Amino acid sequence: MMKTLWSLFAFGLALGAQAADYAYVTNQGDHTVSVVDLQRKQVVKRIQVGKAPVGVAVDQRHQKVYVSNVEGRSLSVIDMQRQQVTQTFALPIAPVGLAVNKEGDRLYVADWYHDTLMVIAAQDGQVIAQVQVGQAPGGLQLSQDGTILYVANRDSNDVSVIDTASNQERQRIKVGQHPFGLSVSPDGRWLFVVNVYSNSVSLVDTRTDKVETTLPVGDHPYCATTDALGKRLYVTNTGEDSVSVIDLASSKAIARVRVPGSPEGIAYDAVHQQILVASWMDNVLAVIDGERLILKPAIKVGSQPRAFGQFVGHTE
Repeated sequence: MMKTLWSLFAFGLALGAQAADYAYVTNQGDHTVSVVDLQRKQVVKRIQVGKAPVGVAVDQRHQKVYVSNVEGRSLSVIDMQRQQVTQTFALPIAPVGLAVNKEGDRLYVADWYHDTLMVIAAQDGQVIAQVQVGQAPGGLQLSQDGTILYVANRDSNDVSVIDTASNQERQRIKVGQHPFGLSVSPDGRWLFVVNVYSNSVSLVDTRTDKVETTLPVGDHPYCATTDALGKRLYVTNTGEDSVSVIDLASSKAIARVRVPGSPEGIAYDAVHQQILVASWMDNVLAVIDGERLILKPAIKVGSQPRAFGQFVGHTE
């Protein structure tokens, strides 16, 4: 009887251990992804991927993480349950920006050097379509319902609006200079476009695809994210090692938090109510308390972390 009870207890522990929240941080300098347990606040695994990983996208439904390897000209597929690479898709391009749809069957990859968007089957890596976009496409962001993909075109200073059903460009939205990072509000109403050279964020009304206002931020901003309720916008400023915090109700900056060197990728950890920032120069994942807006102890990761994209996921 005791042996049976112990077996059931151990089985329950094993099931409980599988559920956790992780950050998947791409380390361009050592060709790895650091898997950070957000409850334990430490790296639990470093996964070898392709050469110079940058972009990352989480398929929550199928428990997969996709990583774009710029110099490796490939995508790595990580199984979140086993925390290991299970597939590698070779590509004819140097991929940067990356996104996956909610169904988990389509990948979208920005072709920086050929001004195109590649649509790829997630199952086998086959190219489904190539869409002509603006110059030097970088950041990608799907609408909340997945019907639209937004593409930040750095060198043409605009955002392509792609219909995901037809894989056709619907229009382009003029924004600031050198748009790169993109984010969308939780209710889907606003698209946030980070303009690197303009030191600003363009707020695009997704109902009209027009810029409604432009918000000033810090020097050379890179990426942006909101909190879970869409009340605040957080923007990494690579040129001054800070994160701008904007109250979206008033469209006013309420804080600028100093972080370790060259902050790039940023994500909001809703479970622990904290902001996660990949600091390229100092090789850490900086952590900001979402309520008090103060730094928590940083987490050491790999060399030159980028974490460009949606890099937080939950195992079940």
